[in-house]
Amino acid sequence: MSDIINKILGVLIAFAVLAGGPLVINAMNKDLTMNRSVLNEMTNLIDKVSDNGRLSSQDLSDFYVGISSYGMAMDATVSRYMKVINPDGAGGTVSSYMLVDDNTTWSSGDIIKVRVQAIDYSGAQRLQNRLLRLNPPKFDQTLAGMIRK
Repeated sequence: MSDIINKILGVLIAFAVLAGGPLVINAMNKDLTMNRSVLNEMTNLIDKVSDNGRLSSQDLSDFYVGISSYGMAMDATVSRYMKVINPDGAGGTVSSYMLVDDNTTWSSGDIIKVRVQAIDYSGAQRLQNRLLRLNPPKFDQTLAGMIRK
């Protein structure tokens, strides 16, 4: 009698592995593609501002739509760090950076910092939580670049 129960249990486990494996692989593939696409959008924005020295509201709205078009709701923060040069007392100068609210015009040497955070978990992260009881972190990436203009 226990031999039949073991065979039925084995068939159920084999079916779960055969059906669940591709599902997990597909979800992880979509998640990794989404992460790479959002990083590309961040890099494109930094390159555009680094080359032009300007950040228009149209550029920002295009960026917000771009990062949220890959299947997850994202929140982005664009910060400007203005280069400040002060005398050091020994006849030289010291460069430092100060966070500024004005994001419209940029000077050479300023730093743009873009941080993108996921608002909710992705499908692959939910799947990991349900099947494996893992709590993967939400998408949270920061990239920065210096204005070259």
